[in-house]
Parts: sequence; C-alpha cells; structure tokens
Amino acid sequence: MAKNVLFYARSSTTPHLGACSDTQLYYAKRFIKENGWSLEAICRDEDIGEVVFTAQPGARKLLGYIEGAMIDVILCHTLDRLCSRHAVAEWLLHELRGNGIELWAADPGVQIKTNDLIEYYRDDHGSMFGRGSHIAPMPDDLYEAERLVRLSYGYRYTGDFNADRQYIFGFTAVDADAAQVVQQIFQLYAEGMSPAKIAAGLNTLGVIGPRGKPWRDSMIRGDRAQRTAFSTTRSTSAASGYQAGTVSTSCRHFRS
Repeated sequence: MAKNVLFYARSSTTPHLGACSDTQLYYAKRFIKENGWSLEAICRDEDIGEVVFTAQPGARKLLGYIEGAMIDVILCHTLDRLCSRHAVAEWLLHELRGNGIELWAADPGVQIKTNDLIEYYRDDHGSMFGRGSHIAPMPDDLYEAERLVRLSYGYRYTGDFNADRQYIFGFTAVDADAAQVVQQIFQLYAEGMSPAKIAAGLNTLGVIGPRGKPWRDSMIRGDRAQRTAFSTTRSTSAASGYQAGTVSTSCRHFRS
C-alpha cells in the first residue's frame, strides 16, 4: 500500500547555506514518485536563526499531523533542513517512532534512524557536517528560460557551478528527448516519408513540437531560403550530438 507523505521544507535566507524551498520540493516530489508514495501535505518554515523548533509555524503544523496519525512518512530534503541540532532530531524521532511514522531524507535517499544521527551531527555547537549538508542546485526547469534567447529545437538551457560555487544558468546543452525526435524525423524523411505524414505521426504519439505547439509539415519542411528547415538548422547538430543508438520503436507507428 502506498505511504502517505508529509514533506517539510525550511529555506535559508542565505542562498549558499542550502537549497531554496522550491528546489527542495522539486527533489522531494521526484523521490516520492520513484517510491510510489503519495504527497499528502507540505509544511514550510523560513530559516531565521536560532529558534525553538516547536515555535516555528511549519513545525507546529507538522506536529499536528503526527498527533493525528494521518501520515506514514515525514520527508525532508536533507536532515539539516528539518532539524539543526542533534537533540531536536533525537526527540523528533522518538515522537515519530511512538506514532509508527518513518523519517526519510530525499538526499541521500535513506530512512533516518536514531542510530544514524551521529553520522549527521557533531558535538561542537550542534552544527551540521558531512553527507546531508551540501548545496543542491535549483533544477533547470525552475528558471525562467523564456527571458533568454530562443534555442533551436533539440537544445535546452542548463547551468553549472563556477569557481566560487555559484550556480550559473544560461549554458546550452543537447535535449536528449528532443534530439531523439530529430533523429527519428531525419530517418523517416530519408526513407521517403513526407513531412505531412511525419508531423501527423508525431502528433498521434503525443510528441510536443517546438515552442510547445502541435507538429505541422512546415516545421519539418521549413524555409530553405531562411534556413529554417531541419536539414539547415542547428537541430541537425542536436541529432548528431546525441549519442548514436537504436532509434525508438515508435517510428514503426509512423508507417502504419
């Protein structure tokens, strides 16, 4: 039976000290989906320095769910985003255990148990160290890429860390899924299939076209004078830049 999950996020007012709440939620939802669980509730707090855990509104809401026995799992991004001190984590685990509730961290993707706490905390002033406290970059699809220059179909914007550990968004990379579609289009066109039939096949399969629009034959045929045809744009490079391999069996549906 699927487990009901409460996700707790605490965002830092200092960006380099931890992932923002949206980033934490992004990775949490992916972890929940991978495990076949169900997200039932979300509790949030702002990291405002030293404050009693139970004084935080998000934490009080979390404790209410524990007492109501409405959830099976409390999930956090990393343990330090839930409990900043060993004593608090130990107390919370005791409360959860008494109500049959598990505590999990999406990063590194493990269940947290009392015996594991020593691996997450050290004794000097209760600070965090080690595996649960690294910086998680904000996922690329949370950035507003619409404000950047439009890329040819088959490419996407991504980011990377610079020497100062700042995540810079705006680099281009091959979109693996779109590149595979480009490969299919080239293969089918080379085999003599018309752009109209290729476009119809892509729409039948539910493949999203450039700019999120349905496929049309003009998107494939393009305007050679303006170099907008697939064979004359950077989408050709996207197809060749994608690791060569067997083209998806969905091509067979085009021919039916």
